[in-house]
Amino acid sequence: MIWLSSAALSALVIVVTYWVAPAGISHSSTEPEGFLLLWTRYSAHLAFLFLVVAFSASTLRQYSRNALTSYLMRHRRQLGLGFATAHFAHLTALSLFLSQLEGFAVDASTAVAGFGYVMLIALTLTSNDWSVRHLGITAWRRLHTVGINILMLYFFVAFSATLFTKGGAIYGLYVAAIVLAVTAKVWLKRSLHPITAD
Repeated sequence: MIWLSSAALSALVIVVTYWVAPAGISHSSTEPEGFLLLWTRYSAHLAFLFLVVAFSASTLRQYSRNALTSYLMRHRRQLGLGFATAHFAHLTALSLFLSQLEGFAVDASTAVAGFGYVMLIALTLTSNDWSVRHLGITAWRRLHTVGINILMLYFFVAFSATLFTKGGAIYGLYVAAIVLAVTAKVWLKRSLHPITAD
């Protein structure tokens, strides 16, 4: 199952990060970057890959009907759960890192980030047929559409901030991928449901 693959990859990220982290320094070191900071970063990369594929599955299916896009569409819920698994691993890494950071205090930005995880929990707990039946398909779709768009916005803001403050081609690629995925979905929706003048 895809979410089990996400769990395995999340575990692999821990092993690889521990291996590549500089020896003889604190796990919470920021300069040079220690294990916890590297784990936080790499786990975010993994989570984003699952998110952007889950977000783009229906769009890719509309643009090109083939075995791959059909597979992604059939397993879109699993992709979402894979994202949740990877992102909760990221939360674990981030929490451990921040707990070791001298002078860290909860502030407004922490509360904003916390809302993103509240939304993620809501999506995770309702990613099942029971929730579809009890919420109703319309309410369920609205929740998951709003939720995944909020999560994409979170990643867009986070990656854009990192790109502008620290640089890095990978973050430019991620920002471009988000813009492309959102633009393609909006364009497709408008082409399927054109706005007509009265």
